[in-house]
Amino acid sequence: MNLDDIKNDWQHQSSADAGAIEINQNMLSEMKMNKQMKELSNMKWARIIEGTLFFIIVVLLWQYIAQNFTMSAATISAGILNMFAIIGLAGCIGQVVLISEIDYSKPISELQKDIYRVCSHKLQLTKLLMMSTPFYLAYGFMVCDILFGFDLFLHLEQHMIWFYSVSSALMFIVAAWLFAKLNYHNITTNWVRSTIQFIVGERLVNMAQFINNIEKN
Repeated sequence: MNLDDIKNDWQHQSSADAGAIEINQNMLSEMKMNKQMKELSNMKWARIIEGTLFFIIVVLLWQYIAQNFTMSAATISAGILNMFAIIGLAGCIGQVVLISEIDYSKPISELQKDIYRVCSHKLQLTKLLMMSTPFYLAYGFMVCDILFGFDLFLHLEQHMIWFYSVSSALMFIVAAWLFAKLNYHNITTNWVRSTIQFIVGERLVNMAQFINNIEKN
């Protein structure tokens, strides 16, 4: 075998290796895409189920308010909880719309930003629903009225009213602080990263870091 034959064999081998690498990269990209599509499909169905539950809650709360249209603590509590249930329903509908509008034929970079937008929306919805925690006593007022038929507020002593008022105010401050801090731009903070990771998943947190780095550069 002369030098020319060796060169030709080397070139053919290099071309074959390059072709194999390109095929493997295409297969890997396709596998990642299929995984993302499956995750988004699961997320979409989860939002549909949650949206259905929120819709049922909204209907039941409106029925309760209509049947007990007074200025009682239970009715006011039902109105507050209904407001958050409507927020949850609207958020679930928004999530389903965002996921349905994703075009998988887009370039990977644009597709990642669309997925990032969906996850940001989910985080915002979770934070809005988190703002309902200061109104925890509303559940107690409604349960006592529905199950036992009495107004809990009228049976509370003055010091207990002050205790629940102060605790609700403190919880509102904490919830508002968390609302401001839980943001993808604060993803480098460990506790923020862990909390967001719990809400939207580790892979999506890594995606947020990648996009944040692109925006900064």
